Amino acid sequence: MLTPNTAGLCLALLTALFWGALPLAVKQLLPVMDAVTIVCLRFCVVAVWIWICPEHAAPRPCGRLSRRDVVLLVLATVGLGANFVLFNTSVGYLSASACQILAQAGPMLLLLGGVFLLHEPFLPIQGFSAATLVAGLLLFFNTRLLELFTGSGDFAFGMLLGLSAAFVWASYGVAQKVLLRVTTPTRILRVIYPCCALGLLPASSPSEVLDLNFFQGCCLAFASINTIVAYGAFTKAMNIWHSAKVSAVLTTTTLFTLALEYLGHAIFPEVFPLESLSLISAFGAAAVILGALGIAMGPMLHAPHISFHRTGKQK
Repeated sequence: MLTPNTAGLCLALLTALFWGALPLAVKQLLPVMDAVTIVCLRFCVVAVWIWICPEHAAPRPCGRLSRRDVVLLVLATVGLGANFVLFNTSVGYLSASACQILAQAGPMLLLLGGVFLLHEPFLPIQGFSAATLVAGLLLFFNTRLLELFTGSGDFAFGMLLGLSAAFVWASYGVAQKVLLRVTTPTRILRVIYPCCALGLLPASSPSEVLDLNFFQGCCLAFASINTIVAYGAFTKAMNIWHSAKVSAVLTTTTLFTLALEYLGHAIFPEVFPLESLSLISAFGAAAVILGALGIAMGPMLHAPHISFHRTGKQK
């Protein structure tokens, strides 16, 4: 029988593993499927799951949503749908590891959104960690900064897509934070997932599934169940473990992507091309991970301060 700490750690690591492997699978699909179709199919699968799964079939009763809450729910739906599309599209222009490095900007933007929009406390360690994360991003992409700032080339476009994905994810996160004061995560997702699937369906091309070979079909199946497994493990981890610890473990997602990218290249070099990292880029990746870790762990390291300022606002 696992203790809550061990079970929480294992579930959080499982989430990080699945999220870390996702861009590698998506990268195999993009040559024959567009990102909108991939995302639409993923949302269809997870929407069916969250409606038929007994664990989520009957969320506890909640009060009616106000007009403001409905607007926030729409914002959260658009934000999550746009995040999926932008992130999956960016994988076609960047390496899987680069996409995950850029995704770490999401927690920093969510932190800033919470500070400026929700008036949450801004801890010194989080400010230092945010600065470390930004410095790490610049170091990781040091050889491409000129291309980025001139806005030329596919790489710059891919970075723009990745940063946009992080921004809209933060918008989704801020909206969800407010909604969680009046409703449950399951109730929110039971609306978001089907709406995203239906919203993307007119722009998708499901017939492209017929063009997949066996390996690509396996990648699509993995991408489709990825959200189910990762979300399920994440939810259970949050229920039995401290949220800051779960968030801290999830910063290893980038490490899983890097490790899987190198492993895939070692076994199938023609299928998983590898973008070699310089020493400066590797140091930048480490700085990004440490920065994200500091943002996640900040509230736990200052628990008395957080409790004093958030009484009655956040659980």
